[in-house]
Amino acid sequence: MNKKDLCTFIFIIVFMNFSFSQEKPNLGYETLTDVPYGKGKVTVEGKIVERDLLLDIYLPSNANKDYTKDLQKKPPYPAVILVHGGGFQRGGPRQAPYTEDGALHSRMEDYAQTLTPLGYVCFIVEYRLSDELPVPETALDASWLLNMEDAITETAVKRANLARTYDGKEALETAEAKTMIWKTLISAAEDIKKVVEFVKNTEDQFNIDSGKIGLGGHSAGATTVLNATYGLDVPVSAVFPLSPVVTGLNLNKAVSNNEIPPMLHVISQFDEPAVLEFAGVLTKRMHEVESDYNLIWIPGFGHFYPRNSVSLGDDATRISLQERLIAFLDKHLK
Repeated sequence: MNKKDLCTFIFIIVFMNFSFSQEKPNLGYETLTDVPYGKGKVTVEGKIVERDLLLDIYLPSNANKDYTKDLQKKPPYPAVILVHGGGFQRGGPRQAPYTEDGALHSRMEDYAQTLTPLGYVCFIVEYRLSDELPVPETALDASWLLNMEDAITETAVKRANLARTYDGKEALETAEAKTMIWKTLISAAEDIKKVVEFVKNTEDQFNIDSGKIGLGGHSAGATTVLNATYGLDVPVSAVFPLSPVVTGLNLNKAVSNNEIPPMLHVISQFDEPAVLEFAGVLTKRMHEVESDYNLIWIPGFGHFYPRNSVSLGDDATRISLQERLIAFLDKHLK
């Protein structure tokens, strides 16, 4: 065997030993996938049918004590519900992360993998999307809603169509899109209400403290968090909308006092114009009712940003987004 062949042989042996000795580690969580949490009405070939709504569950595991630090908290655990974005046009559990303007966005799975080993049961949910033509149970002119024509602007339609192009879908016509987005927006909030009910009904099964539920999401998911929390009054203990557009929700009617969950509201420096515009509206309203509210700013990023981004607080603090989120949830749920 010549020197070149010997080197190749040694490399193969070393690589094989490394590959087979590196078993997939237990990182402080176990997962259950495609768990039904309720049913929702959609339209299939012109007929209204019900389909199962699914979620993934991340459960704390102390198999790897070095990673979990003995889980910092014993059961029952607080729960965190995580809602994906996608302009109400795309997204769901276990999909590839979004990219835009050179940024790679953290998925809801990434947040779950951070939070679960620290003693949270995390639920990553799907909800009905526009192409399914969802049929909401809530009236389209319910008292907590704005007028559809005012709430769903051309800018909102453009953003939805941008999300569709990323998935190779055809753009929606404005008139058609407004009604589709409006019904989806309402249906999504209804679906999150069903998730909260599911979490409360399975507290014994998953070792959950049903009195301590956090609710967060990004973009359309963050909008859904606001609509479910303040429009449908879902009983949660803390909310963290990441880059929401306040649309659908009539803030003045839905948020009338400070008896509401604490909020960690996150936006980025170069976020979508509608996100930045409505951030001021939401901040003003939360201050008017003297709620427990903090506005957080992510410098240097657009609408998509990783969870370990630097975040700047309205109290002049400078720490990563995930550290800030952990501190927020620990304060209000533990």
